[in-house]
This record gives sequence, structure tokens and C-alpha cells, in this order.
Amino acid sequence: MERACSWPVAAIYAYALAAAAGAQSTATPAAIGREVAIASHLQDGGEFREPLAYLLDYGRSVFTANWTTQEGQGRPLLKGTGKPLSDATSPLVFPRNMNRLSGPEANSSAGCHSVPIAGGAGDIVGNVFVLGQRFDFATFDPADGIPTRGTLDERGRPANALSFANSRATPGMFGAGYYEMLAREITADLKAIAASISPGHSASLVSKGISFGVLARNADGTWNTSGVVGLPPQATATTGNSPPSLILQPWHQAGAVVSLRQFTNNAFLQHHGMEPEERVGLGVDADGDGFSNELTRADISASVLFQAAMAVPGRVIPKDSTGTGCIRNRILTIPRAICRSGRRQPTRWI
Repeated sequence: MERACSWPVAAIYAYALAAAAGAQSTATPAAIGREVAIASHLQDGGEFREPLAYLLDYGRSVFTANWTTQEGQGRPLLKGTGKPLSDATSPLVFPRNMNRLSGPEANSSAGCHSVPIAGGAGDIVGNVFVLGQRFDFATFDPADGIPTRGTLDERGRPANALSFANSRATPGMFGAGYYEMLAREITADLKAIAASISPGHSASLVSKGISFGVLARNADGTWNTSGVVGLPPQATATTGNSPPSLILQPWHQAGAVVSLRQFTNNAFLQHHGMEPEERVGLGVDADGDGFSNELTRADISASVLFQAAMAVPGRVIPKDSTGTGCIRNRILTIPRAICRSGRRQPTRWI
């Protein structure tokens, strides 16, 4: 939490900029009081030069970093969607800099994904509120008359705790790389099936034993997607003779995000107020906090790699007849002797 003070916002930013510019090493007086999660960012191109082990370790440091305002944490003039605030005269600075409902609401990705280890899921207290980020700063104040500022929705209707957003559990990232590659392989299969359909014919969309319904072409070559199921609207949209994309979007409960990279860029911007340069532009201070290139392209690459490389938790069911239901896996370890005895015991995380 930030300490309240009476300094003007401009003075706070000026101080932060001076500290960031002057603190070149911990040996200089200018470094006193400087608190940043990543002292030296991976520069663009470094993701292609550094060894895999280094990138995984650095990606973990980005994922677990506790970001501070001295390196750009927060988004004073941006919504979590990346759009400008509805009311730029009320920037998201202390005490309006953090908001559990509309964000930013966390200083670290590991703050939301930590069970049972960094990269896992989160308890209910770590739930995110999907669509809440379209508000500047959710307050439900009946006196607030500006749409999507704090209370009124896009149609001018008052929002409340039940209608402003959808509460969602933060997903575990274990096996994320396999999960994404599975979606890519299914997409490639569906596209190949679509390419084989001639005008006036149809075909079943089946991949990996999963049926996505039937895709058809009319006699004039236009596409009929009314029989397609299990894909989001954007994957079945078609214009004229152009086929639908049929792209699976495996991330989020509604299947609205296509890749770990998009997922990661969205999360840093929305939940932490750390603007990726590939989202807002190189050298651009989109949120007006005095910092640009808060996360480099290489930073995002390393963070994505760390998530993609997380193993799928494995488990082995003991071949015994005790009926204790004990499970040994790569995350939770239960000694075999205790497992066979049926005694209860404390868990040990590794």
C-alpha cells in the first residue's frame, strides 16, 4: 500500500522520474529509497540470444515481481482495457490507484496465481472481475453521472455488485504450453476440413475426437456456419466467400483470448498497470505516469515462456487395497508408509 501524502501528482511523478534516472547503482546516493522489482529489464532481441535456462529464470522473476510506482506500476489515465479514462480529470492516482473491482488490484502475477506454487490458481479472494476493467474506478456512487466512470454502464444504467462484472476464478497455468498447442492443432485441423468443402457441400468439424458441428457452403460459395458449435462468434464470422477463421481461443472461461501472449499482455495492463511496449507502442507513455517501455517485448516473451514451460502435474495411484485413496504426485508428496497406514498427516509441498 502507498502512504498518503499531500504532494501534488506532478511532484510525485517528477520524484519518481528523478529517482529512476539517477539511480544507476546502489553505490550512489540517488539510489537511496529506490524500490523496483526489476532493476535491469531484458532488452528487445535478448529473448533470441539468451539461453533457455536464463529466459525461464528471468520469466519467473517477471511473473513473481512485485511492481512499484517507481517503475511504472499503475495506469493513471487508462482503463484496464487500454482505452483512455472516461473522465481524465480524475486520474487513477492515490488513493484511487488500486481498486479490487475494476483494477489495478494486484502488484504481482503471483499474487493471483499462487496455489500451490507460483503459476497455479488462486483462492476465491483472488478472483478477478471480468468486464469490470471497462470502468475507470468502480464505486457504485449514485451521484456519479458519467457513463463507465464509476457507476453507470454504457447505456447509462446504474451498475451494482451483481451486474457490473462477472466474478471468475483465476486459472492455474500448469501445462499451459500444452493447452495452447492443443488449441492450435485443433484450429489447424478445422481449417483443413473447411478448405476441403466445395460449394454446395458440407463437412463435420471433428478434431481430437471433439465435434464442433457441421460447416457448410451454399451453392454460391458463401458459408453457412449455423451448424457450427463450441466456437466463439468471432471464429464463425464470415463475409462473402471468405471462410470463417475457426480459431479456438483457449484462455478465459468464455474462450475469448487466443494465446498466452495475449493473456499476459492483458493481465499486466489491467491488473498491475504495467504497460507492455508491444501493446501501447515503443517509447509511448500511454497512461501518463512518466514511464514508457514499462515492459519490453523481451520481458513479455520471457514471462510467456515461463508459463508455457510449466509442467502438467502428474500423479500415481498406489497399487494397494487399503482404500485410503492416497495420491502421490509431483506437487504434493505423501510418504508411502503413512499412505498405507491410512493415518492423517500434514502435507508437504515441494
